[in-house]
Amino acid sequence: MRRLVNEALMKYFEMTRDSLLESKELAAKALSIAPENARAKRTLSIATTMGLAFGALPGKREHVNKAIRLAEDSVRAVPDDEIARCILSFAYLCDGRVDEAIVECRHAVSLNPSYPSGHGDLGELYGLRGQVSEALREANEAIRLGAHDVIDFWRHHGLAVALFAGGDDRRALEVARRVVRTKPGFVRGALYWAAAASATGNNEEASRAIHHCLSQLPHLNLGNVCPGFLPRYVKEDHHARFLEMLSRAGLPNS
Repeated sequence: MRRLVNEALMKYFEMTRDSLLESKELAAKALSIAPENARAKRTLSIATTMGLAFGALPGKREHVNKAIRLAEDSVRAVPDDEIARCILSFAYLCDGRVDEAIVECRHAVSLNPSYPSGHGDLGELYGLRGQVSEALREANEAIRLGAHDVIDFWRHHGLAVALFAGGDDRRALEVARRVVRTKPGFVRGALYWAAAASATGNNEEASRAIHHCLSQLPHLNLGNVCPGFLPRYVKEDHHARFLEMLSRAGLPNS
């Protein structure tokens, strides 16, 4: 079981659509061997939710529900596990439960104030809720603590989410470009690249960004992108502006 979980995590940290599907299969095998193992449960949960975030899995209710159940089980088994708390937070975010996700991330950071993923996830969550100053503080702290590890691109993505919410479109564009250069297959980041480029009047770049997104996930459109593929901003004006910029960039109607 431990070997399978470790293999699942190695595939997880590759963070491609194919590797995330492999990670999910390996974690499921581990859980079939040890059905009550908290580490196997949390690994299968995050492999599932990250598979959804990368577009490797269809956004079906059953995937979200199972990920939440597994993450809740793992937190109940080991309440002081900051990694499990962040995994549960991300599962809640996949369900649009931003406030509950923030509670879990805050708990994770209280358990380990030096945990970069806790700060990074809080940065994105606060950005989605429109708490821009808090989001920028948490995102920058995550980047400082992360020391350019393999998921540093996600922390910069959280920074871009916050900057766009705050209307700092030029800085959001700079950060989103960096995210896409680092992880071209991360379509969530490329959508913010498109929106920020559109908001700054870089129409050719915005169109190029949308083509990049659609070359990887052709089914995306204004009807299913947010909420759906992306979590939505809580404030209606932030959400509406994001969709407007994607529309200007050329994302198709539903």
